[in-house]
Amino acid sequence: MVTTTDSAPKVQFCSVISTESGESPFASAWHAKRFILAEIPLPWKYSVLESPNVPDGLHDLVKGLWAQEIWPAMIGFAPDDEWSVPGHTRIIEFRIPEAPFNSFEQREYLLPTDKVSDLMESFLRDEHGESLEEYRQPHVPDRRDYMVCTHGAIDACCAKFGYPIYKMMRMMAENPDNNMRVWRCTHFGGHRFAPTMAEMPSGRYWGHLEARDLGPIVRRQLPRDLIRDRYRGSALIPNGSAQWAECELFARAGWDWTDTLITPGEAPPHDWENPVEEPQTMSFAFRHEGRGIEGKVDVVVTPSGFIPTTHSSGAEVKYHDEQQFECTISGINYDDFFDEPTLP
Repeated sequence: MVTTTDSAPKVQFCSVISTESGESPFASAWHAKRFILAEIPLPWKYSVLESPNVPDGLHDLVKGLWAQEIWPAMIGFAPDDEWSVPGHTRIIEFRIPEAPFNSFEQREYLLPTDKVSDLMESFLRDEHGESLEEYRQPHVPDRRDYMVCTHGAIDACCAKFGYPIYKMMRMMAENPDNNMRVWRCTHFGGHRFAPTMAEMPSGRYWGHLEARDLGPIVRRQLPRDLIRDRYRGSALIPNGSAQWAECELFARAGWDWTDTLITPGEAPPHDWENPVEEPQTMSFAFRHEGRGIEGKVDVVVTPSGFIPTTHSSGAEVKYHDEQQFECTISGINYDDFFDEPTLP
């Protein structure tokens, strides 16, 4: 007797396709002037605000703001036994300060869960958040929050590749010397770069991560060649050539760049729908107080072709061409600060 078995089509993971294509992760960070992170217990649906454990009223509140063309940049994160408080919802706000800067300003609040929707409306409309001051938590100097996307309802890559990275990072948070928290979080864009992670308040996004990268990132020792392979960009910088330029400067200067105060110039125009046809220039004034240097650098971002990739995982994937760039720099007072040669 002959038997047959039906086998499901093999899933093609978008992050594997991106890696194998040689696509650069540069300039793929979600830029916003203000991020609001909200503690939302698992499980998460594709639309996280429709998940079963969202605080009562938050879904309708945010959808109402969207209808008024108010678009809060929101990310959900799962509770953690060590840092969460029963009956309360943690809200973390990150805001771009006045230049020069090298990180977001951070404010953190612990709200009674049954009052979240009542308290959050004025907060989401209020640039300074005075409405929540009585719930504000003390600031912990130099503490970092790492957000690892594990939102498998958005794309299978985030669960398959993101969760193991989350577990390893969470173990590193057990060491008090690292002064860090690690959270499972919802989608923040770029799942084709999974496993992907955001570090706050620096605003630096990482992608295509491997286990061997995590310690060097936390210790700020990742080599420059791997910064090129793993760094997605800074949420402080607008998307497009401006963000690509900042990525290039970080890859050249190495970790000294993260201690450098910058004043970005005007960002070149960026159109999500149409490719860049001509070189664009992004300027940064910079000051590194520890090294006693300051100057101005211009980065010329030049289109260098396209790479086929895909945005989503699945049994069948739809490919598209993603534009790539190369950079040249000039106008430097201290050449040795950016001493990596230009990519060919």
